[in-house]
Amino acid sequence: MHEETKLWNRSYIMILVLSIFINSASYMVTPFITKFALSLGAPLTIATTIASLLSVSALVLRPFAGRAADMFSRKRIILIANIVSICCILGMTQVKSVTGLVICRLLQGIAFSFNGVAMMAFNSMFIPRDKLGEGMGWMALSTIVSQSVGPNLGTFIVDRYGYAMSFFIAAGITMIGMVIFCFIPYTKAESTGPKKFDINDFISMRLIPYACVLALFSAGNGLITSMLVVFGEHRGIENVSMFFTAYSIVMFMIRPISGKIVDRKGLRIVLYPSLVIASVAFFILSGANTLTAVVIAGILKAIGQGSGSPAIQSTSLKMIGREKAGVVSSTCFIGADVGNALAPIIGGYVAEHYGYEIMFRGYALILLVLGVTIFTIKWKSDYKKYGVMC
Repeated sequence: MHEETKLWNRSYIMILVLSIFINSASYMVTPFITKFALSLGAPLTIATTIASLLSVSALVLRPFAGRAADMFSRKRIILIANIVSICCILGMTQVKSVTGLVICRLLQGIAFSFNGVAMMAFNSMFIPRDKLGEGMGWMALSTIVSQSVGPNLGTFIVDRYGYAMSFFIAAGITMIGMVIFCFIPYTKAESTGPKKFDINDFISMRLIPYACVLALFSAGNGLITSMLVVFGEHRGIENVSMFFTAYSIVMFMIRPISGKIVDRKGLRIVLYPSLVIASVAFFILSGANTLTAVVIAGILKAIGQGSGSPAIQSTSLKMIGREKAGVVSSTCFIGADVGNALAPIIGGYVAEHYGYEIMFRGYALILLVLGVTIFTIKWKSDYKKYGVMC
């Protein structure tokens, strides 16, 4: 397919709209799956496990999804994945047992893993190479919009009209997204990869250090989503959810700006300050006793992580090439999945035995020291091997 020369081309704009529809539908369903499972008679431990099935199955299948996205038509993968997802969501309106819900959620997780990787690879084809940072920044913003709209809409509908109506509307929104998607032109590029088995067709070994840094960043998300509310109650801080409001607003402003800086100056100029600022955010949060401190932490976390994560993703695409965007996407997603999965478990243990202050400060120190160390080693290694400075 031809190389786009302008970022704001017709296909790219349609993809932004599509991403908002697809992601909003997904986020509509996720918040109340645990409650829905409980209503079917599942014990709490089983209900929470069912809710996490989507993330677990996605983590396991990411490498295979990346390989598929580079071998086959990305558009066809996205269409099939979303059709499966629609069927699963509609199927939830009919399930009467925990077993039925487990099957629907597992299949939805498989579709989710293939759709996420293929979408990121597909999107990259419509972004000019010299604007990948900015383009990926705007794509990330579509996810933020979805995270704001989807859960609130889903909760509103469930509270007033019940689970079935929320499932029907989520499926309908996904269908609208697929109609938009069908009008986006796409021609599969010829595969130039090796025919024999190569681990780099599933996970890019060159990007493992970047995936580790992404895991460090996403670990912060895992800690915040699982611990912030109880942390606020423990410290007697009301309206602690203002952290997310401040975080979302600043993320919306910072991502396109940081993307332009990455495109012009390179990853180092963005990533080192991002690691420092994100670490400071958690250090401030560790000692927070007022809502003001919590909001400041949210602002700093948005500046740090909101700049660092998309910068790594866009740089990875430039390094490996968009013809291998599938494996690039899967490698980046695996890093994020690992951080999100492990952080609440480890953080919960530390908080229970040593307190929230130690937990947040310990994470801040790990993020700064390990993040800077891993990236510096990676940067120097690439310069020696390839003569490039990222």
